[in-house]
Amino acid sequence: MRNLINRLDAICHPFPGIHVLGLISSILFITAVLWPTVGETGGQSDQTMPIPTLAKTLKTNRQLAPQSEPFIIRTERVQAGDSLSRLFSRQHLKPRLLHTLTQAEQGNRRISRLNVGQTIEFRYSGETLVELAVIQSPFQQTVAIHAEGEWSIEQRQRDPEIYIEHARATIDSSLFVAGAQAGLPDNLIMELADIYGHVIDFVHEIRKGDQFTVTFEKRYLDGVFIEYGNILATEFVNSDEAFLAVRYTDSQGDTGYYDENGVSLKKAFLRAPLNFRRISSNFSHSRKHPVTGVRRPHRGTDYAAPTGTPVYAAGDGKIIHRGAKGGYGKTIVMKHGTTITTLYAHLSRYGKFRTGQQVKQGQVIGYVGSTGLSTGPHLHYEFIFNGVHRNPRTILDKLPKAKRLPQTEITRFEHLAELLIASLNAQRNNVELAFQTITKPK
Repeated sequence: MRNLINRLDAICHPFPGIHVLGLISSILFITAVLWPTVGETGGQSDQTMPIPTLAKTLKTNRQLAPQSEPFIIRTERVQAGDSLSRLFSRQHLKPRLLHTLTQAEQGNRRISRLNVGQTIEFRYSGETLVELAVIQSPFQQTVAIHAEGEWSIEQRQRDPEIYIEHARATIDSSLFVAGAQAGLPDNLIMELADIYGHVIDFVHEIRKGDQFTVTFEKRYLDGVFIEYGNILATEFVNSDEAFLAVRYTDSQGDTGYYDENGVSLKKAFLRAPLNFRRISSNFSHSRKHPVTGVRRPHRGTDYAAPTGTPVYAAGDGKIIHRGAKGGYGKTIVMKHGTTITTLYAHLSRYGKFRTGQQVKQGQVIGYVGSTGLSTGPHLHYEFIFNGVHRNPRTILDKLPKAKRLPQTEITRFEHLAELLIASLNAQRNNVELAFQTITKPK
């Protein structure tokens, strides 16, 4: 048994602070009892399939503020222009008390650095201030302790209780609608789109009947739901082609999503340079211009989106043009290596990067607009390969493949991927799983 626990620790290393024993349960405790199918009719999505009730946490988290008797807590919310001095004044505390507190600050252990919207707790014993806490999140706070006329500052942190759940959906109209019907929140739907943003165009390439299965975290404290966590694994079936993605953190601490062979889903270029809901005009060699009425080649793709929608650099590169460009209006042109150029037109305004600057993939270079010869807000995007305009949605399949995990990482990755993929397979086959979580020993 001890050997098994040690093996779990090695396999679950990518998930900080927890063991996901549910992953092992996917292998050891898959039962022959099928989970009843949840009302899938026509193009409707499956409902989220919650994991059965988890076993009790095997180790209790350390309390954030252990104490022998309850504090009297007076809360302040940091507003624009607030400082610690102003908060002390509102609490009717003496300036000397604040002075001795700031003298105790060092390194990252600082109380006086406040952000608008943060919650500050003044904790009193009677009328004496004994603790001051800056709440960074439900899981982390910086606490100043006042005892015998002196202050000490420490970081307090709690590991969440991790619940693992699955969601499945069949797409009828769009990823966003299907995800919502499956019970996924907006941030996880967008994370799913980001994971597959290099391999699937979620407007042009999505088909009715496409399906996805997602394994994700839900984070709790003391049995109370706090937030959704990471997507751990997912499978997306697009036009009968399955794309697997497993979340993995390598020995250097870098996290990414990889297929079952350890090949990254992240490629040199995004399938589309912005988050969008529909494409108003596809790539074609000839179309009638909507403003001039003249039929001419339309060498790019138009993405309809509201004015102000951020436009991303499709790949790493350098800005070689930033300014007006005839009928294109406000335009950004980027050079990627020696053979590829991308163009982003009709912008309402530019991002912070200027001509000659290097930009990373996914950084904002501008915002959707309707400048130049345009009938409405949209992004016109062009992809030029070796001086020839190419369809940005098809040329990407011919470019060099993504990086693969080095051999030194493969063994650990394969252990993790095997368990996560088994979990996805079980859900796809409607098999009930038993999961439980424990916190990682200190």
